[in-house]
Amino acid sequence: MFFWFMCCLVDMWLISASDVGHCPDPLLVNGEFSSLEPVNVNDTLTFKCNEHYVLKGSNWSRCLENHTWVPPFPVCKSRDCGPPENPTHGYFEGTDFNSGSTITYYCEARYYLVGTPQQQCIDGEWSSTLPVCELIREAPKPAELELEKALLAFQESKELCKAIVDFTQRLKKSGLTMEKEKFSLEIRKAELKTKMLP
Repeated sequence: MFFWFMCCLVDMWLISASDVGHCPDPLLVNGEFSSLEPVNVNDTLTFKCNEHYVLKGSNWSRCLENHTWVPPFPVCKSRDCGPPENPTHGYFEGTDFNSGSTITYYCEARYYLVGTPQQQCIDGEWSSTLPVCELIREAPKPAELELEKALLAFQESKELCKAIVDFTQRLKKSGLTMEKEKFSLEIRKAELKTKMLP
């Protein structure tokens, strides 16, 4: 019995001694590494990707005494990009997302593009960030400008009666009525309220 116990201890010591200094087996999907078997402490591996893949990370790693690889293993990423995102209120044209291909971004009507309109697929990534489509602010209409001028003149006037007469005359000259302006102001008020909502 004692002999059997000692054999088991020796076997366990041999197994644990053979594991000391070894790191986990290396792994690189879509690539290859310099092969060392078994891997011992301070052994260094080098990595290389298959054709049509690009290496992201370090091209080497060393086995440390604590059974880890440093730096971490790299990954092999496809040189192709895959379809990009569409900006809000925008879209892109292009059906080829392979390395070297180009797409072009556009915005819907009433929006303009902020950013790079053309992007190229380079080593698995698009050449710039996603552009943004922003709303084109409409210039005020001539009637609205006349109303603003009349309101400003009304506010700056010190004589209330004269200011009211001038204000109504300006409205008549521009073809506006108080009812139309009230309706226009209510619409602008509603638009401002919707912009202020979170």
